[in-house]
Parts: sequence; structure tokens; C-alpha cells
Amino acid sequence: MSKERPNSEHLVKMLEEQDAPGQAENLRQLERTKAKKARDDIVKIQMTWYESLTTPIIRGTNPNPTLPPPYLPSVAPIEELKKICIEDLQLGIHHRGSYSLLRAITPYIRTASLTTVLEDEKDNAVTSHFYQQRDEEVQPAADIISEGMVCIIKEPWYKLMTDGSYGLRVDHISDVMWLPEVDARMPLKWQPQPDDFAKTAVQLKENGNDALKLGKLHKAIKCYDAALQVAKVPEEAQVIKLNRSLANLRIGCFEKALEDAGEFIAGVMNTEKGLYRAARSLYELGRFQEGHRVFETLLAAFPGSEAATKELRRTEDRLREQDHGLFNFMAMHEAAAEKAPPCLDIATYKGLVTIKMTEGHGRGLFSTRDVAAGDLLLCEKAFSYSFLDNSSTSLRSASAVKGTPADLVTTTAHKLLRNPSAISTVTSLHHGTYEPVKETTVDGMPIVDTFLLDRIILLNAFQSPRASILKNYGGVGVPETERGKPDRSCGLYVNASYVNHSCYSNARRSFIGDVLVLRATRNIAAGQEILFWYAPPKADHSYEMTQEKLRGWGFYCTCELCTYDQETSNKKKKKRAALLKELDIATKDVVGESGLADIEKLLAAIEHTYTVPAAVVPRLTLWDPYLALTRVYASIQEPEKTITTAWKVVAALGFIVKRDISSVVSPFQVEQWGLMVDPLIETWIHLWTAYECLVPRRPELCKKAEEYARTTYRICIGEDETFEEKVGTVARKAIHGGGDLGMASITL
Repeated sequence: MSKERPNSEHLVKMLEEQDAPGQAENLRQLERTKAKKARDDIVKIQMTWYESLTTPIIRGTNPNPTLPPPYLPSVAPIEELKKICIEDLQLGIHHRGSYSLLRAITPYIRTASLTTVLEDEKDNAVTSHFYQQRDEEVQPAADIISEGMVCIIKEPWYKLMTDGSYGLRVDHISDVMWLPEVDARMPLKWQPQPDDFAKTAVQLKENGNDALKLGKLHKAIKCYDAALQVAKVPEEAQVIKLNRSLANLRIGCFEKALEDAGEFIAGVMNTEKGLYRAARSLYELGRFQEGHRVFETLLAAFPGSEAATKELRRTEDRLREQDHGLFNFMAMHEAAAEKAPPCLDIATYKGLVTIKMTEGHGRGLFSTRDVAAGDLLLCEKAFSYSFLDNSSTSLRSASAVKGTPADLVTTTAHKLLRNPSAISTVTSLHHGTYEPVKETTVDGMPIVDTFLLDRIILLNAFQSPRASILKNYGGVGVPETERGKPDRSCGLYVNASYVNHSCYSNARRSFIGDVLVLRATRNIAAGQEILFWYAPPKADHSYEMTQEKLRGWGFYCTCELCTYDQETSNKKKKKRAALLKELDIATKDVVGESGLADIEKLLAAIEHTYTVPAAVVPRLTLWDPYLALTRVYASIQEPEKTITTAWKVVAALGFIVKRDISSVVSPFQVEQWGLMVDPLIETWIHLWTAYECLVPRRPELCKKAEEYARTTYRICIGEDETFEEKVGTVARKAIHGGGDLGMASITL
């Protein structure tokens, strides 16, 4: 049923109360002129705009405006809806219980939406805006809407636009049904000419083949759909389905491609192409074991198929990754550097983790067996991914993840529309207080809720660099041009989304293209929950600041760092702050060894402001100053002092190291790993190079420090195959007098 129409004067009053007099006046004028708005005037406005453009795709405009207030998608079957004409549309209303049957009568214009003018059977017209459409490079607008195409808009929303005009706005892509040329619901006067009906299945198939060769995949599918409606014999239909399977495979409709090729798996028509397309569809759906079996069946029947042999090997690579976590990280880096977007061809590995309920904060990710620091817990390819290079200025609106691309919602929505079996996997992710509809399909089509996806991405998506190796992890081995680049891509990672937050985490995520790598930062027992920080803890970490950062996720952090800060008296905090201020002043004008000694005294005084051992609660204010001091001692070639201060960095981060603290040449063993920060890589390198510089040399200590540097690198970067290139060569060059570590000054 339609909602009762609000009084226009009431709407005007509301706008005036909201300090929007311009919109209020627009509404007054619109209400006065709406009934007299002629079709020709609406078309003229659109065409004047269109003809003023050199291209119907407007560049430089904001392609991703803030979403309107949430509203639910239509879930009513079309037979339960009543047709509503344009003249009966009411301003500001979602016309629940109704649908509009409309035809495009002008060219489209692509801005934040696809905009065109639609007419109804009474020849009235309305400007219509279709949001959440994919980029032109992914799907040309002409494949979505062009003159003469007919659609049904379910439960249409007729509203006042921001520019003062009014029209239809569609935010849920599943609220639109585009009708084929031959459809019983199409008015007689809109139907094709009789000659078009007379085409045979063979003619329509050939039209589809021609479109397929030209890369017009959506047009090809429409031709194949029409051909199937008039195909007279099963063999003819099977060939058409085989061709349609290829087109669907190329546009990412893998489930439809598999459906068309499925009968070839069953042996109904055992052809090389049929088996190949079925296996490729299974591969793209991540069903590698099934795909492997079909490729084997294909090669048994057609042993000379080179394409199938190649794909079988590729599928075996995915199975090694999926089942055993064996990845070629070097090849992944090369692919991530070359591709734009850097979407990698890998399988997801989750062999050591499982999703379970936690005590008090919903579902979480847990370890299934004992793991050691550095072990691979999860290597996950993004379900959906949005990439922005450094020249792009398009960012997510304020309503979603700050600093991420806005089209992740659109990308996710269209992937679900094309492959609806994944809908429950995505929509079951945490979405806060948003209450979605219970229905998942209607009229044989999936229901995709834009506002639910927006909420899911707000709470679950990860911002990421092109690769974590390109980030500044302490300055060792990274080109200056790659340092400090912002994380401006984002992805939705279903399994990683279940990891809950802790400032004092036991796992660390990193990225290679659209792949998230999760490694243990400490030893984790079987059945223990895996935790990582949503934002890294800072030196000025405070309970209040941290909870404010986390407020959007709707929980309070009770980790060791937050609990200790909450329980620390203001007197202690003020004393520590005063000493830190003194330290800041002292480091700005260091003169000789006496100045360094003064800094060490201040650091010792700051140590005494903590009442809990660093092994229990890391001392965030201390590790960075100690590292700065380590750099200075390394630069003036004081290996013993370098070793002493480097161990203080490690201790401040919560590590427990078994060693004789009275001797700089004591053997050492990490018994407890602590807080994992990128500059810890550099700290181990300072220990490695300092032990090399001792007289006599202690190669066994160098080897141990190098081992811990490699493990730390593996955790922070995601892999250690690039360790020698990025870190080892730099360290060895410093050891042999050919250079330094690039850290010769105190930076606090």
C-alpha cells in the first residue's frame, strides 16, 4: 500500500525549520508547476545538457555522493504490485505496493548516476537517476540503458533532487527489472516490429556471436536469450547455451555460466568446449577441487587440449595454496606491481583458523592448533576490491570508511547480483543496528540492499596499500619515493572481518595487492582467539582517545594497554608527561656524550612512572626514544651501547628475552613476543650489525639476531622471500663499512 501523501506545506515548513529556505522555495515552485510540467520540457532539459557535452560521461564530478537516508529494497513479487503512472507519483514518497513500467526516450548521461528521461504508456515523462552503476570501463552505460529499452521500477521513489529538480531515484540495483524485447508485459506500441519477431534461433545466435566477437558481451547475452526462446530442438539450444556460457564467464556471471555448462559435466553433451567452460566457471567461483576433477575428465576425453593442460596446472597451484598455505610470494609481488588494479590469481588459505562465538563480543576468529610467532594464519583474497592509484582524487563519502574508494559498495553489490550464492556469506557480516529485509530473492532475482552493504563495508572493509612492502617499515631498504604513500585502496575480506580488536594484538595483517596476509605476532594456543588492532596504538595512547576511535564499531576495548591507562592515576600521567617534555627538549640539542647520558637518565626516570612490568603492559612512550638512541650509538660506532639500548627497545615492547643482562655478548632467546611494530625490524638489524662489530666477532649472536629480524619482517610485510633484497643486503653493506642503516639521528 502507498504511504499517505504528506501535505506540501508541511514539507515546506520542515525545510524552513532545517534552515533550508532555498529547498523550501524550490518545493513551493515545484508543487505549483508539477502538474503542468510537460514531457517536451523534461526532454528538452535533458537533451540541452546532453548536447552541451563532448561525451555523455562527465569527468571531474564527484562520482560518489553521500547516500540518502536508508530505505529498504523492494521484496514484493511483481504480481503483487499495482502499476502506477507518472501523473500519480507523489513527491517525497516511496510508492510501496506499486511499480512503474517505463521506456527510455533520451540518451543517458553518466555522472554520479546514470541519468535519462523515461516515459510511461500515457506519454508522460520523468527524469530518472540510477545509482550504484559500475564504472564505464567495467560495463559501458549503453549496455545498461539506451533509448528504447523498457524497465520496471519496483516501488519507485519520487523525490526532490539537490539541484531543485524532481524525479525518480533508484539506489537498489535489484529494484529495476530490464525487460527483454519479447515480453508479455511490454505495451503493444513499444514492442519491436514484426520482422524482429520473425528471426530464427540461428539468426539470433549469429547476432549474438557477432556481438561476442566485438566484445559486446551484454548484447550477446540478450541475443542468446532471445534465441533460446525460439530454439526448436535440444541440440540447437545446447549450442546456444554453450555460447551464452562463454559470454557470462567473461562478464563475471560465473554461476550462470556454470548453469549453462553444467549439462556438459553430466555428460549430456560431452564436448571439449562445454567441459572447459564448466571447469573455468568452477575455478572462478573458487571451487578448485571440483574444477580440477572436470579438467581431468576433459583431458581424459581430449588429451591433446593444451588450454586444459595449462588450466589444470593453474588449478593445482590454487589447491596447494588453499590446502597447504604454500604461496609464491615473490610472484605475488611481481603481479601486484604490474597489475592495475592489483587483483591476484590466488586461492584463500584458512587452514589454521575457524569462526566461533566469543564471550561477550559476537563472533571471532580462533586458532585451530598451536602456532608460533610468524606462522601464517590466513591468506585471503578479497571478496571485492576497489583500487585507487595515487593520482586519483575520488574518495569514499563521509558515510562510509574514511579515505577509501566509494565504489566498493557498487562493486560488491554487482558481484552479489551476478553470483547470488555468496549473498548470505556477505550479508551475515556484522552490520550494527541496521535491520535488513529477511527475503533474499524475488521474481527469481537476488535482492541486493545497497544500504546494508554500505553498513557492512563501513564496519568490515580494510584500507590497504598496493603492498605492505612499499610502506615505510622503519626506513630499511625502501626507496624514498615509496615511503609514506597513503592507504587508498580497500577490500572486503570475509574471514578477516571476524577478527576482533585488541590494541595489544596477537596477529598482524599485511597486504599484497588484493590479498590480506595474517600472521601470528606471538605464540597462540589452539582454541585461542586471534586479535589485531583496528588502529595501531600510539605513544600518547590513552583510554579515552582509544575508545573514541573505536566508537563507530560499537564496543569498548578492554585490552591490557587500555585497562592499565584507565587505572593509572592522573598524578602518574602528569609526571610522565612532564618528563617526556623534558626529553623532547633535551633531544633537540644533544652535545657530546654528556648529552646522551642526560637522555638516558630521563628515559630511566620515565621507566619509573610505570608500575606494571613491560612484559605485561608494553611501554609505548619508551620504545621509540630508545630506538632513536640506538640509531645514534650505531652511527658513532658504539656497538656495546647500541646493543644495550636495542634490548631496551625490545623490552619496552613487552618482549621477554632470556639472556644475561650483565654481558652484551650473552646468548639470547625470545621467550615471549611482544607488541609488533614495523621499526622492530630495524631494531633487530641494529643488534645483528652491532654483534658483527664486536671484537672478537660473535657469529652465533649475529645469526640469532638475523633470524629474529627475518621473523619480524615476515610478520610485518607478510612474507620473508624479499627479506634479503630489502633488508639483508643493507645490513651486510653496513657491516662491511659500505654504508649505514639510514637512521643516524634522533627522531622522536
